[in-house]
Amino acid sequence: MKPLHHLLAFALAACGLAAQAQDVARQTAPADGWGAGTVGGSAATAERIYTVRNRAELLNAITNGGDLPKIIKVVGTIDMTEGVRFSSTADQKVRARVKLPSNTTLIGDGPGAGFINAWIDITSVSQVIVRNLTIVAPCDVGPVWDPTDGATGNWNSQYDAIGIVTATQVWIDRNTITDAPVTDDTLPIENGKTKQCHDGAIDITKGADLITISNNLITKHDKTMLVGGSDSLTSDAGKLRITLTNNVFNGVTQRVPRVRFGQVHLFNNYFVGSKTANPYPHSYSIGVGKQANILSHNNVFAIDGAVGCDSVVTYPSSDRTGVFLDSGSTVNGLALGNCTVAPGTPFTPPYAYKPRPTALVKANALLLAGAGKVTTQITGSGNVAEVAGTRFPAANETRVPNDTRLAIAFDAPPTIGSSGKINIYRTSDDVLVDSLDLSNAPSATDTQTVLPRTNLEIDALGLGAMPDGATFARYVWYRPVSVKGSTAWIKPHNNKLDFNTSYYVTVDAGVLVGTIKGTAFAGIGKADGWKFTTRPAPASFTSVSVDDNGSTADFRTLQGALNWIMKNCSTNSPAANGCNTVATPKLITLANGSYPELNILRKVSNLSIVGESRDGVVVGDVNFESLNSGSGASSAAAGTALSTSGRTLGHRVLGGGRASFLVETADLLTLQNFTLQNPHVRSTSWDNQAEALYFNTSTTAAAARLVAKQMNFLSQQDTLQLKGYNWIYQSLVAGNVDFIWGSVMASLFEECEIRSVVDTGSSSPGYILQARATAGDKGFIFLNSRLTADPGVTQAYLARSGGTTSTTYIDHIAFVNTKMGSHILPVGWCVGTGTSKTGAGTGSCSSNPPPWAGTADGAATDAVGWREYGSTDLNGAPLNISARLSQGLVTVNGQSVSLSLARQLGSAAGLTSRADIFQNSTIATGAPGGWVPAP
Repeated sequence: MKPLHHLLAFALAACGLAAQAQDVARQTAPADGWGAGTVGGSAATAERIYTVRNRAELLNAITNGGDLPKIIKVVGTIDMTEGVRFSSTADQKVRARVKLPSNTTLIGDGPGAGFINAWIDITSVSQVIVRNLTIVAPCDVGPVWDPTDGATGNWNSQYDAIGIVTATQVWIDRNTITDAPVTDDTLPIENGKTKQCHDGAIDITKGADLITISNNLITKHDKTMLVGGSDSLTSDAGKLRITLTNNVFNGVTQRVPRVRFGQVHLFNNYFVGSKTANPYPHSYSIGVGKQANILSHNNVFAIDGAVGCDSVVTYPSSDRTGVFLDSGSTVNGLALGNCTVAPGTPFTPPYAYKPRPTALVKANALLLAGAGKVTTQITGSGNVAEVAGTRFPAANETRVPNDTRLAIAFDAPPTIGSSGKINIYRTSDDVLVDSLDLSNAPSATDTQTVLPRTNLEIDALGLGAMPDGATFARYVWYRPVSVKGSTAWIKPHNNKLDFNTSYYVTVDAGVLVGTIKGTAFAGIGKADGWKFTTRPAPASFTSVSVDDNGSTADFRTLQGALNWIMKNCSTNSPAANGCNTVATPKLITLANGSYPELNILRKVSNLSIVGESRDGVVVGDVNFESLNSGSGASSAAAGTALSTSGRTLGHRVLGGGRASFLVETADLLTLQNFTLQNPHVRSTSWDNQAEALYFNTSTTAAAARLVAKQMNFLSQQDTLQLKGYNWIYQSLVAGNVDFIWGSVMASLFEECEIRSVVDTGSSSPGYILQARATAGDKGFIFLNSRLTADPGVTQAYLARSGGTTSTTYIDHIAFVNTKMGSHILPVGWCVGTGTSKTGAGTGSCSSNPPPWAGTADGAATDAVGWREYGSTDLNGAPLNISARLSQGLVTVNGQSVSLSLARQLGSAAGLTSRADIFQNSTIATGAPGGWVPAP
C-alpha cells in the first residue's frame, strides 16, 4: 500500500489538473469560509489586467481603472525603497504603502514574486484578493519607546505586512510572510529590550469583516495576527468574521491570532515552533480577548515544550469575556484537552465546511501553504507606464518646447475615434492656432477606399522656416493621433506654435474612446485647464538640442530643430546671422528617445545631427508609396492631383514623397550615432516603396556630400535613396528590396553591415541594390563590409537592374573585400528576361533586365559595371564564386550575344581609398579631388 502522503499528493495533483481550465488569477474565495463571495478583480477585462515589475508600475496599476475589477500581476520582487533608504517613519509611510482599491486581485506570477519594504494596505474597501506573494515584513525605521507598555516598557513599531482595516470581502491566500533576513536576533538592544521594528504579519482591525486567510506560510515573526485593535472599539462587535484554514505558522511567537470581538473560525492549520527557540520563542498561539468567539477544528500544534491546551491557547489580558471551543485539535500528537479559556457558546458558521482529518493536516498544509506553489499565465493590456489622466505637457507647465507633442494617458490602450477635433488656442486672445480633424473631412476629395481617411491630415513640414517662400514646405499626409501603450499621442501640425507663448488645448469627446480611472473619456474643454507656456527661442542659431521628454532641451522633435536651423542658417538666410555658408558648422544633438516624425532639411550646409546613442535615439515615422507617393520634394503648395496607378487609385498626391527624412541641396550633412528608420511594413495591400532617407542633390561633380557614421538605417524597401557623394562608415543598413539605390556620383559603404531582412510582402528573394549611377564616376562601392541576414532570410541577390531601353544611368557597383553570408545566392547578380540598353536578358531572375554599364555594348569591364573582388564568407574564408554570373547570353537585335554581365576583378586598385573614390568631387574646392572624408 502506498504511503498516505503519496496518496495525498496524487489527489492534490489531480485536483490541480482539473482546475487548470481557469487561470489562478481569476479564482475566487472558496465557499468554506467567511470570505466566501470574495471575487476581487476576477472579472477584469484585458485592459484592466496589469503586469508590474517595479514600484512605479505597481502604483500606476493601482490607480488606473479606478474601482473597476482589476488584476495586478507581480513579476519578480518589488523593492518599494527603489534602492533609496527610508529617511523617516513619515517617508516610509508614503513610499512603502501599497494601497489596494476595491475589486482588485493582487497576485504573484509564480515563485520569486513579492515585496520587500512594503506594507499592503487594505483599508475601507471591498472585494480584495492577495495571493501567491512572498512578503518580507516591513521594518519600521523609527520604532517608538513606550515606557507604559507592560511592566518595563516596550518598543512599538508601525506597518504590517498586510493591514486590513474597515474592509470587507477579503481573501488572503498562498502567501509567505517572514521577517527574514532582518530577524529579531539581528536587531539592537536598547532600554533593555529588543528594538522591535516589525509590527503584525496580517492585522485585521476596525470592523473589517468577511475574510478568509488560507494556505499561507507565516514564519520567523513575533506579533503575527491581530484581530480587533482595542478593547474600547465596541463597534467591532458583530464584525471581524474571519476564517483561518490550512495555514502554516512556523517559528512565530504569538497572536496566531489574538482576537477581540470577532467570530473567528480556525480549522486545519499547522502550528510549529519551540518554547525555547532563539529567536521567536513560542509564547502562545491563540489569544482569546474581549468578547472573542473562536471556533476551532482539527488544528495541529507541533510546539516543542508545549503541554496541553493552556500552552497554546490563553487569555492575553485581564478581560476574560472571550470564548474558545475546539474539537479534534492536537498538541504534539495528543488531544488538545481542557482549556482554562471558557468554551462558552460558539457561533455557527453560515457556510458548509468539512475539516480534514487531523492526521492529514500537516502534509496538506506543508504541500499547499506559501507562495510559489501556483503560477498565473494571465496577461492583459492595462496601463502601467503612467497614471491614467496624466497629460503631456502637464497643466500649467512652463518652458515647453514649441514643437511639443501632446499626450493623454488612459487606463488601457484607447481607440482612436472617427469624429471630433483637437484644437489649440492662444491663451491671451483665444485665437485658434491649430486644429486637427479626426473625421474624414481633410481627405474627402480622395476617391480611394484602401487608405483609411479618418485621422488623416496634411502637414506642411518646414512651413515658415524656409526662406525660399512663405508657403514653401514639404507637404505630406500624416496621422496626427497615435496610440502607444495606453497613451494617446497627438502631433500638432508642424511649426504652429510660437516661442514664449501660452496656449490651451481642447479635445472633443469623439476623438478618443477609452476610460481614465474607470470613467469614460468625455473630452477636454477649456475649463479643464490643459494650458502650457512655451519656452523662449534658443540662444544659438548654430547649436541646438532635442529631447523627447527632457526639461532643458531646445526642442522636442528633430524637425523643430531643423526648422530653426533652416530659418536662420540656410543659404537663403540673412548673412548677418553668420551661419549661412558651409564654412560655419552647425550642430543638432539628439538625446536618447523616440522621435516618430517625418523630416525635411533644405539648403543648409555643414550640419551635423548627432545622437546620444546609436540604438537609444530612434527617428522616423511610417511613410510609404501608397500614403505619399514619389521620391518627393518641397514645393510652394500641396499637390491636388489624384493618383492614377498602383493600389491606391484616387488618392491625392501632395508631393512630399515617401521617405521618412528628405534632404534637399544640403551639402556636407553628417548623421552620426542614431537610428533613422521608416517602420512601414511591406504588405500586399500597399505600394511599398518606403525610404528611411532620400538624399537629393545634383548628379554632377559639384553634387552635395553626405556623411553617415555609426548609424542604423532601417526600412524594408528602398531604405536609402542616394544622390551625389556619400560616405557611409561603420553603419548598419537593413532592408529587403532594392534597399540601397539612387543616382549617385560615388557612394562608399566602408566597414558597414548590410543586412537583408524578412520580406513580409513577398516570398521572392531580396535584392540589396539597384544602382542608377552617373557615368564617369565610381558608383556604389562596398569596402571591408559584411552582407548579413536576419533569421528566416535564405536568399538574396547582390543587385538587379532597373534599366530600360531609354535610361541613361548605369549599373555601377563594386564589392571589395566583402564578407558575404550564405543567403547571397550563388549566381550573385539578378538577370531575367527583361530588356535594357544592353539587350534582352535570357536569365532566370524573373523579368529583370540585364545591367547596362555604359560601355559600347553595355558589358561590364574592370572599371565599370557589376564587379567583385576578394569576397569571403562571414568567417573570412575565400568564397566559392564558381557559380557567379559572369558571361551571359543577351539577345541584341534578335541575335544571341555573349557579354560580360559581371566581373571578378583581379585587382582592387582605385577602389580602396576614400581619396580615390571621391576623386571627382569638386564641391569643396571647385576642382576634382577636393574632398577626402575622415572618421
